[in-house]
Amino acid sequence: MIGVQIHPVDTWFFRDGTPFEDTPWLTVESLFPPHPPTMVGALRAAVARENGWNGQGSWSPEIREVLGDGPDDLGRISFDGPFLLRDGQRLYRAPRHLLGVIEDGLWHPKALLGPGGPVQCDLGEVRLPQLSRPNDENEQLVPGRDQWLTVSGMNRVLADELPDAREVVPSRHLWKSEQRIGLQRDVKTRTAREGMLFSSRHARPAPGVSLGARITGLPPIWTPPSWGSSKGQVTPIGGESRLGAVRGWDPVSDVESSYRSNRTRDRFAVVALTPLDVDSAVYLGGARLAELAGARVVSACMDRPLRIGGWDSRNNFGPLPIRSVLAPGSVLFCEIDSLQPPEVMVSTIGEGPVRIGARTRLGFGLVALGVWPGHEENT
Repeated sequence: MIGVQIHPVDTWFFRDGTPFEDTPWLTVESLFPPHPPTMVGALRAAVARENGWNGQGSWSPEIREVLGDGPDDLGRISFDGPFLLRDGQRLYRAPRHLLGVIEDGLWHPKALLGPGGPVQCDLGEVRLPQLSRPNDENEQLVPGRDQWLTVSGMNRVLADELPDAREVVPSRHLWKSEQRIGLQRDVKTRTAREGMLFSSRHARPAPGVSLGARITGLPPIWTPPSWGSSKGQVTPIGGESRLGAVRGWDPVSDVESSYRSNRTRDRFAVVALTPLDVDSAVYLGGARLAELAGARVVSACMDRPLRIGGWDSRNNFGPLPIRSVLAPGSVLFCEIDSLQPPEVMVSTIGEGPVRIGARTRLGFGLVALGVWPGHEENT
């Protein structure tokens, strides 16, 4: 496994699934950070260029054997990420079960949600999230939608503790939004195409902010992208072929899974570090997580699912089908009904992040496991 990071050369623009044609009078916002397929496409092209591809046409059979061919064939390699980095250190979306208050324009963590008691609704019996411990009723608790946690801050949350204020970073300290006006040209006449004026908002990362990923499966004799250069290899990434510099990255620190079990069942919280591509039956409690010893979701804290597509530059040079996934920071509270031998749980959960769901080789499904907030009160 090797670590890579992409530093911005200028602004970046990462689209969601909204077509420009459907919103000609609106400004199309850039996502940040991008979804896994965008990062994977840029890094595969960068690795291919570093190992013999001239940047045009198809890859050679030797390159295709390692890097695959097209968006659904990754060959021998797999990815983790993308991760948002600040000075080379990972930041993670604040989990959705972490609530706080806004004081003097800053968000301060104050409470954690955990599964409540069973209630009846149109979905049958469900367990809605509730505060795991008593809290000041006068405080207006809100989720940290635009907040990020350091590795140490995330580890605190996984251990049923509140992060320190120094372990919370607001999005506005990591990137700014810049409006741009674009005009589509006719490549044959080199003149503007009538009616093709559009507006978009780019993301400008703050100094020291970059994107990171881990790559597994590259042959030892292959050269990673511009490891010997302090500036890195410049490669297109995202919409409008914006540029980024690919450099080496040492992903030394990571989150640590933390969970407890009693004598009758195992309970843990699954926190999404990257988008989760899981069937809706999983988070509605109708299907089990085979990767986690058959755990069943009994409650969840999450936003509306993301709609993620992509771009196929290999075959039909067009958009990929859009799929619904759970956003990073989503939290699934899980139970294992039957007692599992300790060695089974240790081998399943391990010491660090694990992967669940589909397309994990593309970077989807990276999760960390923590305890249920207020676990002792609920057992």
